[in-house]
Amino acid sequence: MKKEDTVKLISAEGFEFVIDKEAAMVSQTIHNMLTSPGSFAESQHGEVTFPEISTTILEKICQYFYWHLQFAR
Repeated sequence: MKKEDTVKLISAEGFEFVIDKEAAMVSQTIHNMLTSPGSFAESQHGEVTFPEISTTILEKICQYFYWHLQFAR
């Protein structure tokens, strides 16, 4: 898998989750951050930091993204 096909989500404690970009795009907020032309630093680096979200919660969010891709369509 190529680096541009993944997104790094970083929790408040600094734990990094590297997930498929397609899975991350389930979130409209993350989608906007990664696709807006030049307005977010996240779109340039492919990293999104969540200073208010703990590692445990961010892990569940990532699991939901993959669940949504598999079952919600």
